[in-house]
Amino acid sequence: MKLFNLIFVLLISASAFAQPTASFTVSDNIICAGDCIEVDNTSTNGVVASTWSFGGAIPSFYSGANPGPVCYSGAGTFTITLTVTDAGGLTSSSSQSVTVGTMPSISATVLDSLGGTAIPDTLITMFGSAVIAASGFVAGDSITWTPSNNINCINPTCDTIVASPFYNTYYIITNTSPEGCIATDTIFIEVLFRDSIKVAVPNAFSPNSDGKNDLLKVLTNVDLDNNFLNNNLSNNGFIEGGAIVEMNFEIYNRFGQLVFRTTDPREGWDGNFKGKPLNPAVFVYRLDYLLINGLSASLNGNVTLYR
Repeated sequence: MKLFNLIFVLLISASAFAQPTASFTVSDNIICAGDCIEVDNTSTNGVVASTWSFGGAIPSFYSGANPGPVCYSGAGTFTITLTVTDAGGLTSSSSQSVTVGTMPSISATVLDSLGGTAIPDTLITMFGSAVIAASGFVAGDSITWTPSNNINCINPTCDTIVASPFYNTYYIITNTSPEGCIATDTIFIEVLFRDSIKVAVPNAFSPNSDGKNDLLKVLTNVDLDNNFLNNNLSNNGFIEGGAIVEMNFEIYNRFGQLVFRTTDPREGWDGNFKGKPLNPAVFVYRLDYLLINGLSASLNGNVTLYR
């Protein structure tokens, strides 16, 4: 019994003289100027008072268990220190650092030419291009453009691009600092495309598996194959049918029987009906379509199938 009492007394004594332990967690150690973090007091061992120091934050100091949001308006590396006290006046401290990154800047401008002067007019013709230059980034920043298609970067940092949109497009430039801080700017490019997109259906095709004219497809002058009814008109990188938003393409034989139908601008007819190749003949087609420029129209005509 005496041994038990001695152990009990020693445990009580050890507990009574255990020092408080200061500890805390932060929601993020790397932030951007103007951002706030949350801190959580995880101290142990009979803490009755907590005092915080946040350096250049708002607030700079705080007395209490949890201070709530801590905000940093300027860039730099700041130290957060928590000091805790127990009922006996014993103290303990713990510190962590927070890195606050500078908010980057970025400004995009349309130029009249590469290395030229800024212009307010962003109207281009279809198949035309616009030069967009950015300023405000510094070494270590990285630039991205959205959308990223139909643009060419002029230099490794991609701060200057040549954009060739097919239709009215907002180009968003994003500048990201090494700390992950982000700045953006937007340029609107208007494309004069009302009568620029042409649509046609070939008047003949030969589905004989020779790799030439094997499929009957709806064609536009912005198809990737760069071949609009053999006139080799310019293209801007569209996949086939890319200028068409919606369509209904139907093909009938001379008896008025529907032998092919698709609503996919990328799909073509291989000359088969119910899995079997049709004999050479003249067929009638009807095409209804809606273009990316908002215009809709219909086409009717004949197409000859050769073998």
